[in-house]
Amino acid sequence: MNANRIINMIVRQVMRRLVTRGVDKGFDLADRVTRKPGETHSAPSDPEGKRRMAESAGRQRQNMKQAQQLTRQMRRFMKF
Repeated sequence: MNANRIINMIVRQVMRRLVTRGVDKGFDLADRVTRKPGETHSAPSDPEGKRRMAESAGRQRQNMKQAQQLTRQMRRFMKF
């Protein structure tokens, strides 16, 4: 490897990290600006909220499995 490739590799890594940090900071700022007073982050810390999120995730998994089964059945009967 020559020096030019090594320098390019290092510059790309540094730029990727800087851009990622900038995007994260921008999203955090947008979240703070759009959040209503007294509102907290979307992740609930109370056990009831966690339980509801787990149930919702279970329903989503079940719906996704049903959609996949339906897609498989449709592919079997519909041949293009």
